[in-house]
Amino acid sequence: MPTIPRIGLFPARYTVGTGLPGAPTLTLGLLIDTPRRTVIGGASITQAVNPPLDFHADTWGSFSYMALMPPVETPILMTLQGNTGGPESNSITTFRLHLVLNGDWHAGVANYSYLIDGRWQDISNVPAKLDLEFVPLEPGPVIPGDPHGGPTPLYGVSIQHAVATGDLAHMKTLATFAQQQLDSREGIKAGLSALNEEIARLEAAR
Repeated sequence: MPTIPRIGLFPARYTVGTGLPGAPTLTLGLLIDTPRRTVIGGASITQAVNPPLDFHADTWGSFSYMALMPPVETPILMTLQGNTGGPESNSITTFRLHLVLNGDWHAGVANYSYLIDGRWQDISNVPAKLDLEFVPLEPGPVIPGDPHGGPTPLYGVSIQHAVATGDLAHMKTLATFAQQQLDSREGIKAGLSALNEEIARLEAAR
């Protein structure tokens, strides 16, 4: 099973929910800065109720390693909050999350709350799972993909929200992260080329 880089900057998408009919599903699109141990991104919650739930928030926060005695794997605690517009906006907090992940970042358990129609809704002890097909080997570009139906960039929606709010500090933060992703493109191309060459060599040796 592929692992997630423990250094640098990488995007990740998590699905949080039981998968049961009528239960809410939280989707987190995150950019994780491991040197600074900070996290920024977006959260969306959907639920097949009447009327349907469609909740969105810009999120930010941090993560830490929860030290345990060996040989227990060190879990990761991610703490996020969110609103409309980001940390520098004047919007009230509408989202809170505590997510405990396994040391490989692949799965965990979440508790989260969201404010809807003036009331907080609390969701406890629900499984969280990393979308492995979404996470690239290294941070990928945030420029728009194929206009005919390619993958949606991780920060496309967040960038649009930041521009709409006019929050200068939030826009600068996203611009920094986006530039770091764009700067990594040549490294990704070189790595992919080497990977394809090794795949071809191994297949030819069979």
